[in-house]
Amino acid sequence: MSWAIVADSSCNLRNYQPQAPDTQFAIAPLKINVGGREFIDDEALDVAELNRVVASEKTASSSACPSVGEWAELFRRADNVIAITISANLSGSYEAACMARELVVGEGGHHIHLVNSRAAGGKLEMLAIALDRHLKDNPEATFEAACDYVDALEQKSTVLFSLSSYENLMKSGRMPKMAGVLANRLNIRVLGTASDEGTIKIVAPTRGQKKMTAKVLQSMESDGFTGGLVCIDHVDNQETADELARAISAKWPDAETEIMPCGGLCSYYAEEKGLIIGYGWADR
Repeated sequence: MSWAIVADSSCNLRNYQPQAPDTQFAIAPLKINVGGREFIDDEALDVAELNRVVASEKTASSSACPSVGEWAELFRRADNVIAITISANLSGSYEAACMARELVVGEGGHHIHLVNSRAAGGKLEMLAIALDRHLKDNPEATFEAACDYVDALEQKSTVLFSLSSYENLMKSGRMPKMAGVLANRLNIRVLGTASDEGTIKIVAPTRGQKKMTAKVLQSMESDGFTGGLVCIDHVDNQETADELARAISAKWPDAETEIMPCGGLCSYYAEEKGLIIGYGWADR
């Protein structure tokens, strides 16, 4: 039986090669519309150009989810498909994937499971990589067992956003305007997480890299994190991502960190110097 792990482009894995046998990985690209221009969030996207155009555009920009047809094309690639989407409260991606699943399952020959990540960025990457490793270590796993594994992991994982710019979040209604304006004026870096309503819920305001790192570690510890895979995405901020990864490894020697640049959609929301941190934790 062949497997496919599929995600939309809020997952920043690009050109990922699965370790599990007979398994492929694919991305369904979202689109970002800025000032009448459409940017397709795939491997060919010039993220720096997108960020430049967004910064110079005064009106609100928008994003569009992958179409039902795009999802369906990817779902037909394997017998067993597990797809992970950006939070259903942030985008229509999950709904489009649901419609595509009904279409492809109706054609016969495919098992398709959808995971609403309730997040974006690092959490999706963590789920995709962990699922791939699970399939590698359990080559005889049934479709149902693989679904149970990824669903349980999704429930025991979260995402943190470390942000220093908030224009696009305010424009799109993902962050209260007053909070964003105040944070910008005071030059405050905000540590937040995804709320159930699809907005950024502020965990703590911070000043300076050391304090931000300490707040991230504190939040992870309060979740019950004791080690495991941590995915850190950054917007042109490799140095800060490296510092955070070293701090995580120092506190939890069993932690494994993966660092990658944000693609278009996550760069659009995280903005300049933003970080997105996804991780899971063991049962308490």
